[in-house]
This record gives sequence, C-alpha cells and structure tokens, in this order.
Amino acid sequence: MKSKFLLSFLIALLVFSSAYLWVWNKLEGTTSSVQAIEEEHGIEQVENIEEGNTVKQINVDEVFFLLVGVDTSDVNKIKVDKHGATGIRSDTMILCKVNFKDGSIRMMSLPRDSRVPIKGGLDKLTHAHSYGGMKLLMKTVRDFTNLDIDYYVRVDYKAVENLVDAIGGVTVDIPMRMYKEDTTKGNGYLIDFQPGVQKLDGKDSILFLRFRDYKDGDIERVKTQQYFLTEMIKQTLEPRNILRLPKILDVYSKFIDTNLPTNIIYSGVGLAGKLDKENIMTTTLQGEFLDLDGVSYWKVYDSGAKKDIEEYFGEYLMD
Repeated sequence: MKSKFLLSFLIALLVFSSAYLWVWNKLEGTTSSVQAIEEEHGIEQVENIEEGNTVKQINVDEVFFLLVGVDTSDVNKIKVDKHGATGIRSDTMILCKVNFKDGSIRMMSLPRDSRVPIKGGLDKLTHAHSYGGMKLLMKTVRDFTNLDIDYYVRVDYKAVENLVDAIGGVTVDIPMRMYKEDTTKGNGYLIDFQPGVQKLDGKDSILFLRFRDYKDGDIERVKTQQYFLTEMIKQTLEPRNILRLPKILDVYSKFIDTNLPTNIIYSGVGLAGKLDKENIMTTTLQGEFLDLDGVSYWKVYDSGAKKDIEEYFGEYLMD
C-alpha cells in the first residue's frame, strides 16, 4: 500500500514538475533578481508562505500546489544575495490540483508573460521569482488569481530528462515536421523530428519541448507541452512503472524542491491508487498577446480567467 501511494503521489508530483520544464527556456538565458530570505550568498529558505491562509482545507484527500520551473542545475541550492538576487526567473508556472479520492487531476498553465501586479506595478509574471523568490511569486499568484494557495513544487530543467529516462521514455504523436538548429558555441542544439508516433527518451523530450517555431508562438508551445504532460502522466501511471519507483524517487530527491508537508503527502494513503489517467484536464489562463512599446505581454481576460479559475479551483477562492 505504501509503495503504491508513493508511486502515485510522486507521479502526480514529478510529472507536473518535469513535463513542462522547457516553458522556462533553458536556451534563452534567464537572469534577474530575487528577494533576500537569508544572508548574502545564502541558500534560499522559504518559510511561512501560508501566512494569511483564509480557506479551510475541506477535502483532506486533495493537494493543491503551484508548479514552478526554473533554469538552474540544483533547485535545492538556489542562492540569494543581500538584495535578494538569484539570477533566476520562473518560466513555468502551473496551478495543479490532485484529488486522490475521485482520481481527478486539474492543471492550469499561467503564461510566463502574463501582465500582473508585482510590487505596486505591472510586470511579467516570470519576473516575480526574480524579484522576490518563491515568497513573492506565491504572493503574486495569490493576489491576481484570488486563490489561497500555500504549497509549491519547484524543479530544475534536468527533472524532465531524468524522469522520462526513469520511466523508460514517453510515446508521443508529433503533429508536424520539427526542425531547428542552433549553432551557438557551447549551447548549440539540433531539433529534427518527423511527424508521427515515436518514443522519446529524456534528451529527445527536452528537444521536443524546446521547439518554438509555431504560428501562435509561446501559447502553441504551451499546448504542445500540455499534450506531452498528459501523455506522460498516462504512461507513468502504467503498472509497469511500479518497478521503477527507486529511479523515480532518485529524481525526486535530486531535482525537486517543495514545501509540501509530509503529513499532507501521506494523508492520501489508500486513496492514491484511484488516480485516473483518463480524468486529466488542462487549460491555459485565458488572454491574448499584447505589445507595449515593443515588449510582448500576455493580457489576461479578467472575466474568462475568473470563470476558468472558479471551474478548476473554486473551493480555494478567497473572499
């Protein structure tokens, strides 16, 4: 029972954590600043994110958290200076809800360029982690979604590669010819996929998720990643992966940082086996592209976003 729960939970946790890694653009270089949590050049310590909690947990068989993807080699050793700078933006942000009782999984992608209030001004959501680490990012997401979210799962770009390899690869149906070559010295890559069904290993999965040349730009790429995520969850939940639990646990320990308490993780014992790979819903925060003085933003549709948030996470809305 314990192994079954751990596998199911870690799948729900790790799959969210890994499948979206390239929304945060490893190749683009992300450098900015983050809130000082500890001493100069100290390791970021995130505490008391749940301050101001106003929503009582009604369903004890459910976990609600924010997935945060960052471009770093070790999320467990993110450093901050006296001004709070880490040089790391959060380029993947997904609200995730896993219900161990009815087996449902709900995910909402928050576009990195969403124009939201941050520290008294309007800025891109991706900058919140840069300006104030997880504490400011969580506050920013709380404020603009009006959701009482307390927990996060933060991962680095290596998580997807290692998790895909840990489960023996992911089979996807590539819808179009994908070709892109970057000859940048020291950071070059070649994306070369033909359309059709094929099994991707960790490195190929990263390349698949890196591809950017879509008609609708980053939003189309988010859709591709949502598809990949769904397929990855389905395939990871297959019984054969029970034997791969040690490898999955290894990925968890090396590439994932979370403030989820142990008691919350274990509260689903005996229920996690009901996770339903066919009961997965994904969406993206509604909006449209907006150009302001040559800077591209994602303008959130207030009414549409509010409706989707209520549908997916209504029980966590604050008064």
